[in-house]
Amino acid sequence: MPDALVPAWLGELRPLRETLPARRPGLWPGMALLLLAVLLAGFGVAGREDTAHPDRLSPGPYFEQARARGRLIVGVRAYPRPALPGLPVVAEPDPFDAALARALGDYLGVPVETLGLSPERREAALREGRVDLLVAGAAADSGAAIPPSRRQGEGALVVLRGLDIHAGEGLRGRSLCLAEGSPYRRPLAERHGARLREYPSAVHAIAAFMAGECQALVEARSLVDWLLQQPDWRFYRRLPFELQAPASGHVRLADAEPQAQAWLAAVLGDWQRRGALDAVLAQRTGELAFDVLKLEQGLICH
Repeated sequence: MPDALVPAWLGELRPLRETLPARRPGLWPGMALLLLAVLLAGFGVAGREDTAHPDRLSPGPYFEQARARGRLIVGVRAYPRPALPGLPVVAEPDPFDAALARALGDYLGVPVETLGLSPERREAALREGRVDLLVAGAAADSGAAIPPSRRQGEGALVVLRGLDIHAGEGLRGRSLCLAEGSPYRRPLAERHGARLREYPSAVHAIAAFMAGECQALVEARSLVDWLLQQPDWRFYRRLPFELQAPASGHVRLADAEPQAQAWLAAVLGDWQRRGALDAVLAQRTGELAFDVLKLEQGLICH
């Protein structure tokens, strides 16, 4: 700065400032930095515990029993797929449940036996020890939560074009078709007051909706977008309505052993982070689309 622009009194203060002793940093800045470092380290440890790989955790005595037996027994949803009239009805495991069951066996290092269970048999099978764990969708709202899918977790509602529903408030008291164990069940029932009609699978819900049993269909956005591209769906429309799944499902154990629960939570988190959850849900959409095409060809859901 040129001297002409410097006030005279500022020039007089400069020698005084230079003669003052240098100010030493007190204890508080150092203590504050130390405290900050401790807090950051603590957050880092907490984050590592939340994202711990299952291999670093012991599955605990509960799952060690399955290892000693040589297989993991998993109860899953089961229902018949579309088939020609007159053919025998064979209930098949839900593809999502079966894929997750196989993944759990891989993490544990043992083969998996899936046991298809109807809704009324699941609780007894778990309580009596006929299955090690139960994978049965998101309706239970208990057990270890399967994290929501970032890419496949958005849901959608379909209605007839002439039906006077335009927003979430219009769902109150309306009948909705959805698959048993749907991840969208809870927000629709609790926040929007809809009357839910559950069916054994998504394809059963779709068939019921097209038969007029419900005023709206609830399914994954990816499947709904595909359906609305089909010629038979030109009379339907998707509601401008945001619907997010709070969880993709739940896995329930007969014994709430903390070690087993911690290992299971780590497995489910790792399964999602690796992209396996997104892949399984995308495959589910593809299989459902194929089943819908079967319905259009005259096959039926028993």
